[in-house]
Amino acid sequence: MTAKKPQFVQTKFSALVKRHAQPEHTADPNAVDPVALLISSFLMYDAPSHMAEAAMQKIRSATVDFNEFRVSLVEEMVQMIGVRYPRAEERCKALRRVLYDIFRHHHKVSLSHLEGHPKQHIRAYLDNLDGMIAYVSNRVCLLRYGVHAIPVDQTTHELLIEEGALSPTVSLSDAAGVLERNIRAGHGLESYFALQAAADKRHAAGPKAAPKAVKPEKVGKPEKVGKVEKAAKPAKPASKPSKPASGATRTKVVARTKGR
Repeated sequence: MTAKKPQFVQTKFSALVKRHAQPEHTADPNAVDPVALLISSFLMYDAPSHMAEAAMQKIRSATVDFNEFRVSLVEEMVQMIGVRYPRAEERCKALRRVLYDIFRHHHKVSLSHLEGHPKQHIRAYLDNLDGMIAYVSNRVCLLRYGVHAIPVDQTTHELLIEEGALSPTVSLSDAAGVLERNIRAGHGLESYFALQAAADKRHAAGPKAAPKAVKPEKVGKPEKVGKVEKAAKPAKPASKPSKPASGATRTKVVARTKGR
């Protein structure tokens, strides 16, 4: 009977975190305002940190407050963060829906009503907002409210599988849950910042390099190919008719024509 492969490999994960440890990162500056953190988290998923930070600055410069950002059209939001921003329209549509849902319930763009509530309540509220993405909810929960949640986007998911820390059988939607069950609550922050640093390096490296070409000996032996080519090559004399024969034929044709 074949042993079932584990969903999570602690040694591989610990090595990954240790390699990309960020001891100086213990908080996010946007966490002072939970709405700012929510918006920056929408900018963070499957995008490099430096791009998210630059886009956040553009939003702050272009609007009076986040309510003005909420009432902006999707096209205007995309212009603010940059039309070349990864999946710009998709993320702006989802972000706008979330901001509208917050406003619809509380008549203002604010998450101040969550302060003092149990962590379970906070997570449930964020998860159930219209347009919410699991990565964003988890990131806000972890960095603002101290909830044990691990943000996992597609980039991080692929990275964990490649590093052997996560089984390929674990889907993106299940990955955060698997990590939360296997990472101690006190290690959530350091694990997240290390994973984000690793993801940033992956973004900086660009598209994954193509696999190396297959070695010639695996395809076929060159010497055999050479022998076949020599055997199949036609003899030189038979390849073209000789010039004298062609000339003689031409002379006879001319002579017959003159005789007529």
